[in-house]
Amino acid sequence: MESVSKQEYVRVVFELEHLTNKFLALEQENQRLLGDLQQVSIEKAQQYDELSTRVLQLETTLRSLHQQASMQQSSPKEPKICLPRKLDGNRS
Repeated sequence: MESVSKQEYVRVVFELEHLTNKFLALEQENQRLLGDLQQVSIEKAQQYDELSTRVLQLETTLRSLHQQASMQQSSPKEPKICLPRKLDGNRS
């Protein structure tokens, strides 16, 4: 079995601690980024819900307007014509 010098052992332990700290920092950054991504996903879902609601409201309004237009076309109203007194045949 090969023996390891104390100096080499200390160097390896120091490097391992450095790598461990680096890993923990990266893990912490990863968790922060995951939190940010989750927040963005929630905001996008809320925006999608708001837009969907608006689209449904617009569709409802359009249907209503189409129904009103078709009802007005199917029952045409006679124009109201007011004749001046001179032309209506009544002489005073």
